[in-house]
Amino acid sequence: MHPDPFLQALPVGTNLPKALRALHSTGGFYSGRCSVTPGKGWLAKLALRFAGMPSRGDDIPVRLRVEQEGNAWIWMRDFDGHITRSRLTLEQGMGCVREQFGQVSVWLKPVFANDRLEIEILRFSLLRIPFPKVLLPQSKTVEWQDDEGRFLFDVSARMPLVGALIRYQGWLTFDHAGTRVD
Repeated sequence: MHPDPFLQALPVGTNLPKALRALHSTGGFYSGRCSVTPGKGWLAKLALRFAGMPSRGDDIPVRLRVEQEGNAWIWMRDFDGHITRSRLTLEQGMGCVREQFGQVSVWLKPVFANDRLEIEILRFSLLRIPFPKVLLPQSKTVEWQDDEGRFLFDVSARMPLVGALIRYQGWLTFDHAGTRVD
């Protein structure tokens, strides 16, 4: 089993906090709590529907199942019963991660600084149609470890002409290891 695409896209020798390294190194099951705030406009709601993202929820249970499937990693997020599946692969030519949510593909660049993993959006496509840079969503996604050793996340995205798309933030702890799926 090799590290997930986020670790592969980081410079060799990047020293992530233990909780981040664990989540991005091995498959397994995680659980915790989070809050979800979707965008308000109809365009935001349509975009979230295409991506299979959840609706609003405050302090809801969240589970994450991470497994490797060949060269891809599958993340199954369970937001209090709403399942969001994404497929992550390394785009070696670009040195970034491609994450696919249903009909949405996002090319992401992880950057580690100040004990936090920040995720930048490089490209975006919907229904395989690439968006021009002027319409590229912006992300303020951050992952870090708290004093209790939990994996914390704050994922947000907004889009020109649309506004806020979604924000979900919370924490996860490791439950148990998963198995490799080929």
